[in-house]
Amino acid sequence: MVIAEKNKIKFLLPVLIYLNLFVIFPTIYTWYMSLSDYGLEGSRFVGVLNYIRIVKDVIFLRSLLNTFYLVIAAVLIQFVLGMLIALILNRDFIGKHFVYWSILLPMIIAPVVVGLTFRILYDPSLGLINYLISMTGFKGPEWLTTPSIAMLSVILVDTWQWTPFMTLLLLAGLQYVPEDVHESAMVDGASSFQRFVFITLPIMKNIIALALIFRSLDCFNKTFDVIYMTTRGGPGYSTETIPTFAYKTAFTYLKFGKAASQSIVLFFAIMLFIISLRALIKEELVSS
Repeated sequence: MVIAEKNKIKFLLPVLIYLNLFVIFPTIYTWYMSLSDYGLEGSRFVGVLNYIRIVKDVIFLRSLLNTFYLVIAAVLIQFVLGMLIALILNRDFIGKHFVYWSILLPMIIAPVVVGLTFRILYDPSLGLINYLISMTGFKGPEWLTTPSIAMLSVILVDTWQWTPFMTLLLLAGLQYVPEDVHESAMVDGASSFQRFVFITLPIMKNIIALALIFRSLDCFNKTFDVIYMTTRGGPGYSTETIPTFAYKTAFTYLKFGKAASQSIVLFFAIMLFIISLRALIKEELVSS
């Protein structure tokens, strides 16, 4: 018994070391930095002064709204597209496996590479997108330098890369929908749309909830690379999000304490968003 316990400790030790070095210690240190005026010259404890400053910062509040707008818009678009693609892949057709693996390719490309690629594609003079638009007789917009469409351009990039992730989760859910239930509904005269709304969606609600929560968490954290490589938060502050703003605060203005407090605010914003989303989904599940 004692030997078994020692073996368990040996197996757990690498995990405990990893958690302490790369998760727990950095988290505690970030909290400490957020309560101090931390810079290259040293640190001075200032309490909640950093939080008071960022709450009064108009640019920070703008970046907070941009973050939520980006997450909500991107996740909703990816859910709709992911469901449509999953419905197609759930059927048997010639070349299904080729289409399946082709769709998954964007997800395995590094976000930095995706950002650089779309920066070239979006180029108003040399980019492929505006060239294709010009072939129809219209002039393409300046995707990354027009404030009104810059955020849309970022959302489209994120959608291109991460719709496959949503598709995978929804496709897994579709494959667990009993076929005999659909067959019974077909005998009763239900159309394809009626079967999808009244049979498929209710059965898939738990999978849909997981897909929305996972993708939302992912979107909060994985848009920095694309934004930084395409717009760097511009033009102006139209695509500035909290991760990009905190990065500039720390490594451009060298205000590490203020950047840490911005990251903590983002952490609580994500928690609030996910708790609200879970409560909304749970209410829908209970009501149904």
